[in-house]
Amino acid sequence: MKTHLCKINNKFNHMKKIVLLVVLVFSALYTIAQDEIIQLFVAQKKWEEAKTEVDKMVANSKLKDKDKATAYFWKLTVYSQLYIDPALSAKYPDAHDQAVDALNKYLALEPDMKQLKLNATGVGNLYSGSFEKGKTYFQNKDWKNAYKYFSEAEVMGDMLLKNKLSASTATLDTVTVLYAGYSAQNAQLPDSAVKYYTRLADIKVNDKDYEDVYKYLIQYYSDKKDDANFKKYLALAKEVYPNDNSLWTQFEMQNVTANANLSQLLDKYHQEVAAGGMNEDKYTGYAEAFATNDSAQLAGMDSMQKVKLRLTAAEAFGKAFGLNDTMGLYAFNTGVIYYGFFQQLDDRYSNYRGESAALKAKRAEIAKEEMKYADTAAQWLEKAYTTLKSKQNRSRAETTSLNRTVDYLANIYYWERDQTKTIGNPKDYDKYDNLYKKYDAEHNTYK
Repeated sequence: MKTHLCKINNKFNHMKKIVLLVVLVFSALYTIAQDEIIQLFVAQKKWEEAKTEVDKMVANSKLKDKDKATAYFWKLTVYSQLYIDPALSAKYPDAHDQAVDALNKYLALEPDMKQLKLNATGVGNLYSGSFEKGKTYFQNKDWKNAYKYFSEAEVMGDMLLKNKLSASTATLDTVTVLYAGYSAQNAQLPDSAVKYYTRLADIKVNDKDYEDVYKYLIQYYSDKKDDANFKKYLALAKEVYPNDNSLWTQFEMQNVTANANLSQLLDKYHQEVAAGGMNEDKYTGYAEAFATNDSAQLAGMDSMQKVKLRLTAAEAFGKAFGLNDTMGLYAFNTGVIYYGFFQQLDDRYSNYRGESAALKAKRAEIAKEEMKYADTAAQWLEKAYTTLKSKQNRSRAETTSLNRTVDYLANIYYWERDQTKTIGNPKDYDKYDNLYKKYDAEHNTYK
C-alpha cells in the first residue's frame, strides 16, 4: 500500500512539473506575442491599442529584466507618441511624464541602449514635442514655460547626439541650447542662462546671432567679480568676433573701472600708458571713470588728488581725440574740464576783494593761473567747435555740446578781453573782443 501511494505521489509531482513547465512556456510565448502585437499596432499607428498592450506588458510581474527592458522601450515609444499627437495628448496628459519615466527605467535595465540604438523614435519624440511646446511659449513670451520645455528638449537632444542615435554629426544642438539660455535669461534665471550660454561659447560659436551670448557672459562674470571667467570669455569674444574689438575693449574698461578704486585706476592708467598698450576706447574708458565719480568714490582723496584725477581725465580725453579727431566730444570734454578749473579760480579771485596791496597781489597771482587754464580750455573748445560744427547729422549730445561750446568760448574771451587791461597785453583787447562777439552771436543757434 505504501509502495502504491509512493508511486501515486511521484506521478503527481511529475505532473506538477509538467504543468509548471507549460505555464512558463506559455508565459514566455505570451510575452513574445505581446511584443509582436505592440509592434503591429505601432506599425499601424494604432497608438491607443498599442498603449493597452504596453500597459499589460509592463504590469506583468513575471518578466525577467531583459523583457522588462523591452517593455519599457515600447512604453517609451508609445507614450512619447501620445505626447506629441495633438489629438491624443489632451486625452493622456501624463503621457510625457510616463514616457520619461519609461526611458529612465529602460536605461537602468539596458544601459548599452541596444534597442534604442536600433530605434530612437521615443527619444526623438520627446525632443521634438518639448521643442515645439517651448517654441509656442517663447512666441507668447511665457519665458518660464519656454525655458522648462527648451531645457527638456536640450536634454533629449544631448542624448541623441552624444549616443549617435540620430543621423546628425553635430556635437551640440546649438539652436535649442540658445533658446533655453535666452528663455532662462528673460525668466530672470541668470545662473541657468549662463549654464547654457557657456556651452555655446566654449565651442566658439561665431554666427552673428550668438554675439549677445558672449556679451551676457562677460557682463555676468564682471558683476560676479569672477576675474578668471571674465577674462576667459572676453578672450573668446575677441577671438571669434575680431571686428568688434572696440566693443570688447569697452567691456574690459567697464570691468576695470568697476572693480578698482580711483587711486588704483590712476596707477593702472599710468602703467598702461607707459607700456604703450592704450587705444581710443581705453583712453575714453579711463577718462569717463576719472571724470564721472560720486562722493563715495572720492572719499579718502585729498584736494590735490582730486585735482590730479580731473587733470588725468582731461589728458585721457585729449589722447583719445588725438587718436580719433572726428570725435568732437572728446575735445569738448577736455575743454570742459579745464574750463571748470578756470571757473573755480575765478570764484577764488572774487573772494579777495579789497584795495590793499596784499589783496591785489593775491588777485594777480590767481588771475595769472586762471589765464593758463582759460587758454588751455579755449584751445580744446576751439577744436571741439571746429569738429562739431563741420559734422553732418550731429547727434543730440553733439548739438547740445556745440551750443555749450560757443557759450564757454564767449565767456573765456570776454574775461580775457578784460584781463588785457591788467595782466595781459592791451593790444590784444580787440582780438579777444572780436572772438567774444563771434561766439556770443552764435548762442543757442545750433539745432
